[in-house]
Amino acid sequence: MAKILSVDAAGKGLSLAVVEGDRLIASCCLNVGLTHSERLLPMLQALLGGAGLTLADMDLVAVTNGPGSFTGLRIGLATAKGLAEGQGLPLLPVGTLEAEAYAVRQMGAFICPVLDARRNEVYTALYAPDGAEIWPPMALSLSDLAERLREFLAASADIKQVIFVGDAAEIYINQMRAELGEACRIAPPEKRLFGAFGAAFIAQERTEEALPPERVEAFYLRLSEAERNRIAKLKAEEKA
Repeated sequence: MAKILSVDAAGKGLSLAVVEGDRLIASCCLNVGLTHSERLLPMLQALLGGAGLTLADMDLVAVTNGPGSFTGLRIGLATAKGLAEGQGLPLLPVGTLEAEAYAVRQMGAFICPVLDARRNEVYTALYAPDGAEIWPPMALSLSDLAERLREFLAASADIKQVIFVGDAAEIYINQMRAELGEACRIAPPEKRLFGAFGAAFIAQERTEEALPPERVEAFYLRLSEAERNRIAKLKAEEKA
């Protein structure tokens, strides 16, 4: 069984975990805003030190690779790549939404991760209670998400509830309840926005999919603000 270190810095929550087989050895979570660059490495040092481990004990590094905050993804990926390369370890990317959904598997509801995408949109997907993907990751407005969920739940034969996880769950749960009523549930706070242990356990199931660190890239659903501004500037110059 592989000993896996996982890193999740893709959203507002920052988390790390170490697992071996089906055992969670250590985990650490912070929900103090997007200060991941200042906190990630000291947090890692404390986690490994507290567990009596070093990076040399790891067999694999896992990292959430998106969607998510552009800055957070860059920090998480750069750190995970550096750790893996430094120890000669493979790196396994895990989708952020899938990692966060892992925390509420088997709670008897469909699982809808929602990450704040700004511009009144969320990054989202839909998973079955056992974690199987139903909708792939996408960026949607709240109204479009509510409409899609309403239609989906109406067509569902058995399960009529959806549980929300992710850093936008608390922000938008009242709006979703206004749209969907009692069909809405929200994950407990400790399971709402920390994807590291989910990423680690998912990676444990997929160790054969690990890659050389240099081949792992971020998964973006849309362009960054800087890219959008650059394209808009180029189009303006073309018209001038």
